[in-house]
Amino acid sequence: MEELQIIPMTEQHIPAIAGIERQCFSDPWSERALAEELNVPSAVFLTALADGEVAGYMGVHHLGDCAYVCNVAVAPEFRRRSVASSLMEAHILKAREAGMSEITLEVRSSNAAARALYEKFGFRCLGTRPNFYTNPKEHAEIYTLYL
Repeated sequence: MEELQIIPMTEQHIPAIAGIERQCFSDPWSERALAEELNVPSAVFLTALADGEVAGYMGVHHLGDCAYVCNVAVAPEFRRRSVASSLMEAHILKAREAGMSEITLEVRSSNAAARALYEKFGFRCLGTRPNFYTNPKEHAEIYTLYL
């Protein structure tokens, strides 16, 4: 396995992250939307680098004492190499350091791999948001980890 670093997202990571977004999501964030997050005080966006190459990223907003996960994405060629787990570990640590009481997120009902990742870290499914996603239309499962 290559050396994996988890570092704050910077402007130089944005083109690669936007490319990962396009590979992973039917409604991807644009480079502009990602760049705007660099100026949002509540945003904590981390980049996973594998031997210097952007392998994935995770974006979270700290709102009050709740951390809300916006996105987790790993480039297809870096999947099954603990990239998402490393990002999740780093964000859980940051949330604890910031005094957050919980981390919450939505995930497509059909995304078994992501749901398994969240459950591995102790997240529990607390409900469903009907037709939350479009393109294609699908329910979201609401997952929360109490810190």
